[in-house]
Amino acid sequence: MEKITADTILDWAREQVENKNMPSRETWLDIAFRLNLLKIEESQLLNRMRQSVATKRYLIMKAQEKRNVSAADLEVETTDEYRFMRDQEAKLEAIEEFVRIAKKNSDSSY
Repeated sequence: MEKITADTILDWAREQVENKNMPSRETWLDIAFRLNLLKIEESQLLNRMRQSVATKRYLIMKAQEKRNVSAADLEVETTDEYRFMRDQEAKLEAIEEFVRIAKKNSDSSY
C-alpha cells in the first residue's frame, strides 16, 4: 500500500479542482485532519533545509577574506538548495491555508 503524504493529498485535491468535483463535508474534514498531521513532517523537513542553508551561509562567510553578509546571502540564494527551501516554505503555507479552507467548508457544506 502506498504511503500517504502531504504531496499525495495535495495532488488529489488539485485533481478534484481540475475536474470541478466538490468534496463532501466528511472529505473536507478528513483532508484537514490528514494534512494537519502530515504538516509536522513537512515542518521538520523545512527545519533541516533551513539548517543546511544556514550552514552553507556560514561556510561562505567564513571563507571570505573581508566579511560581507550581503554577498554571502546573494551567493546562498543562487543555490538549488535555497530554492528547494523556499518551495518547502510555500508548500507549508499552502497546507496551512488548505486546512483553514477545509475547516471552513466542513462547517458550511450542509
